[in-house]
Amino acid sequence: MNYKIKKLCLTCKYYRLKNSQSGVCRVDRKNSSDYPKKTNEDSCSRWLDCGQQYYIRVGWIKAKQAAE
Repeated sequence: MNYKIKKLCLTCKYYRLKNSQSGVCRVDRKNSSDYPKKTNEDSCSRWLDCGQQYYIRVGWIKAKQAAE
């Protein structure tokens, strides 16, 4: 099977969701208030695969959208 992983923030190890559409990047930070804001579809050169965490994030997003 040939899977091509899209290098999006949603699939990045350094990404932390804040709501169902956006989050913050934890790679370039001085302190917790300086996290750069990103959307789920953004990307950068420091992307690192988050593995199974992607499916947990997608499930969380689906649950939040169903609750709204």
